Amino acid sequence: MRVGVLAVDGARNLAPLRLEPRERFNVFVGDNGQGKTNLLEALYAVATLRSFRTSRLADLVAFARTEAKLGARVTKLGTTHLYELELAHGSRRVRLDDKAVRPLARYFGEFNVVVFTPEDLGLARGAPSDRRRFLDRAVFNARPEYLATVQDYEKVLKQRASVLRMNAQGTLAAGKLDELLAVYDRQLVELGIAIARARVAYVESIAGEVASAFDTIARTPHRAVVRYHATLAATVDDALAQLRAGRARDLATQSTHVGPHRDDLVFLLDDREAGAFASQGQLRAIMLAWKTAELVVLERDRGDAPILLLDDVSSELDPSRNEYLFEHLAKRAGQCFITTTHASHVLMRAERADYRVENGRILE
Repeated sequence: MRVGVLAVDGARNLAPLRLEPRERFNVFVGDNGQGKTNLLEALYAVATLRSFRTSRLADLVAFARTEAKLGARVTKLGTTHLYELELAHGSRRVRLDDKAVRPLARYFGEFNVVVFTPEDLGLARGAPSDRRRFLDRAVFNARPEYLATVQDYEKVLKQRASVLRMNAQGTLAAGKLDELLAVYDRQLVELGIAIARARVAYVESIAGEVASAFDTIARTPHRAVVRYHATLAATVDDALAQLRAGRARDLATQSTHVGPHRDDLVFLLDDREAGAFASQGQLRAIMLAWKTAELVVLERDRGDAPILLLDDVSSELDPSRNEYLFEHLAKRAGQCFITTTHASHVLMRAERADYRVENGRILE
């Protein structure tokens, strides 16, 4: 897979650009705050219609601009497609090969990107919500239809929370509580089980690759293990009973206490939780192993190496792990977009093009 052309206008601090990146390693060098990450975010957004930095795509629109236009010409297995995204505050327009996309699911599946940021290195010690978002990005790459399921679940979760608040405020008509919760509970359970199953299936598919990659990176007798912890029962009947049993607590707190919005991706070193017991170096090795495994799994399932967006990770890694990363990329990765503050952090000489990023401008 290769991005032949990337066009950006009106996004963040980026000056209008039309970039024709090289086939393998594209290295963007610049000081912090110059726009390096903004470039990766723009590419990620046109591929996924999401940002890896914010929940609102409209945040990509530059200050004092009314809209942003992003586009990428992408070739995969001999077939080329043009992906276009126009953003304005409160609206979004999507086109594929110069045509409006209906249904939107047609946009996804052929333009696969994997992003690795410095924040990912701290996930094992971070908040469960961050790990859920991290896992969801990976599942969405593998199963584009997963996004719609998550969005539907989030809508139902908000509707159920609204009912709980109305009951607490006394604005709900008598006898309506059980009727409404019966509807939302079933929807929540059906969507929640689908999400949990998709997450579990993905974790099971990547777990062996993570363990293997960790062995190579860390070179220790310890084992890296990843597991998914679900809070919702696995069958509809059991999950409905679980919600009914916890209803008093949900009503008291006006929130739902079980479901994929409460689940967690667990990283273990041997049989101990890595976030609590692993060293900083071991944690970084685990997360690096996950991302390299993600590339392997996606290439295996999709038939072509995905685009890799690597945001300033090399500065956060010790020399030996930095060396492993680029050895791996040289052998296995396809086209890469790499940002760094110092070109020397990127231990790659062949098939490499360097660009300077200054005040939002990409200079060759």
